[in-house]
Amino acid sequence: MPKNRKLLFRCAAVLLGLSTLPLFEMTCRIAGWGAERPVSDAFAEFAAVRPLFKLNDGDQSYQVAENRRSFFADDSFTAQKPPNKFRVFVFGGSTVQGRPYSVPTSFGTFLGIGLQHAVPSMQWEVVNCGGVSYASYRLLPIMQECLSYKPDLYIVCTGHNEFLECITYAEVLSAAPIVSKTFRSLHGWNSFRLLQTAIGGIRAADTVVDQPGYDSVLAEEVDALLDHQGGLEAYSRAALHADEVIESFGQNLQRMIDMCKHADVPLLLMRPPSNLQNCPPFKSEFSARTDDVAQRQIATDLKTAGQLQTTDTKTSITLLKQIAAIDDQFAFSWYQLGQASILDGRFHDAVTALERAQDEDVCPLRMTSGLRDMMFGVAEKNVVPLLDIHQMLQQTARRNIVGDSVLVDHIHPSFASNQKIAFSIIDRLQSLSVIAVEQNEWTTAAQTAFEDHLQSLDNLYFLRGQRTLKSLEAWAQGRGDGPPLTATSDPQR
Repeated sequence: MPKNRKLLFRCAAVLLGLSTLPLFEMTCRIAGWGAERPVSDAFAEFAAVRPLFKLNDGDQSYQVAENRRSFFADDSFTAQKPPNKFRVFVFGGSTVQGRPYSVPTSFGTFLGIGLQHAVPSMQWEVVNCGGVSYASYRLLPIMQECLSYKPDLYIVCTGHNEFLECITYAEVLSAAPIVSKTFRSLHGWNSFRLLQTAIGGIRAADTVVDQPGYDSVLAEEVDALLDHQGGLEAYSRAALHADEVIESFGQNLQRMIDMCKHADVPLLLMRPPSNLQNCPPFKSEFSARTDDVAQRQIATDLKTAGQLQTTDTKTSITLLKQIAAIDDQFAFSWYQLGQASILDGRFHDAVTALERAQDEDVCPLRMTSGLRDMMFGVAEKNVVPLLDIHQMLQQTARRNIVGDSVLVDHIHPSFASNQKIAFSIIDRLQSLSVIAVEQNEWTTAAQTAFEDHLQSLDNLYFLRGQRTLKSLEAWAQGRGDGPPLTATSDPQR
């Protein structure tokens, strides 16, 4: 057989084989095989999904289930909802819960008090669904659950916790870019999803997960790296997969939006605040291109720049800019530049440097600018209202830089800031025509009610909060007292 005919025969055989793929794909779509999972089933990857709320024995109210109170504070709402009751669910992490204190001084509680004064003709019920260390992907099942409780409004404040757990969002998280793009393209095919499900079922049957949170199946509850001994050491730039995490964050926000639109529940997204001025990076790492000699020089120059900050600030700034030019990924250099810029009165430059320090932190416990931009982009694309809490607090912070004047640690608002957040939410809801304020002087009455509420809390509440604050500081510095990380829980897997 001539070579050309052999080649033609082989090409025809390949084309014949490929021609069955569209037919198989069409069959899968008609039969519903490999269909995209609905939002309610989008997190079958969790080892288990337990309800957050449980009906009490008297069937009078729903309460946070006891088996969820390691991460959620106790809160409740009535089982029966009268026509004049407006029910708000607030979702997020510890910022929503009210840490380092708890629900009684969270912005959600102040929101409920404020709404009662702004619109007294309605009954207001603000339910706190803030889970400690809860990232966007863990909020989705809870949001789905709460749709059955007749919500009138969802508020979502998230973005700080996306890097806390060592997980993979997809099978190709750490694969080469071309593999990741190919996977995402193929994932649109029913036939591919059907094959993926079949393979996943076989693999799950043969797999034992010894370390929850370090495999493709997520642990039933949060398993944060910093909860473990040696957790901080496990963080590295290579292990973060920041681009994939940011993309997945956007997908999670989109799922939230789609869920609310399908259920006809109004949604307000909120960007949480970050302490820029008084929070050094939790872990700095030199870039791969910076050799040992350069690293030693940077360490020496940073010490010199620190000594010059108060005596010769301008020289300190010049030296710090030179350091940043040598290695622009070393987070602490940017933080020092921000501090020197504050001393020199260059507050705008300080914010730029401090934001860069936050973004280069290889232990990102604060929302990065990449996550922020993703949130803004998704909100704009879907025409969903977004309240920028960080920007709002920046306007009242000392030197217009968010720091200890408005936050009690790296991310958690003070009592006064939580009250301001509540006022901002009410103003935004009024501008969106979600509510109609009935009282002209409601803010004065609400402020008095806030103070009365704080006075009603006993001393033990505040002492517990202070103890929690100290524990949070130790945790953020890598002094978690959980079991040590093992070789099987390699964060770069």
